[in-house]
Amino acid sequence: METALVAACIAAGAAIVAAVVSWFGAFQNRRAADRDQAWRRLTWALRADRPRAEHDISRAVLERLMTVRWASKSDQDLARRALRRHVRPDPEMEDP
Repeated sequence: METALVAACIAAGAAIVAAVVSWFGAFQNRRAADRDQAWRRLTWALRADRPRAEHDISRAVLERLMTVRWASKSDQDLARRALRRHVRPDPEMEDP
């Protein structure tokens, strides 16, 4: 009976460790997906060849990237610096 109790405690400990490892893996996976999404938004927003309407949307994307809760501090700083360098399109260059 004592052997069964020890085996049950080992199994319970292993289950707890597996649950923690699984949770941490899911957390890291979600964080990686969020960062990938932020990177895609940032690179889209920084594209140079865009009409006026798209330019306004890309500025809004950069502004939102500075404040989203899941972006790291370095990602938010990157969006802030990119927004400072974001150039408005020349209205004379646009197609009518």
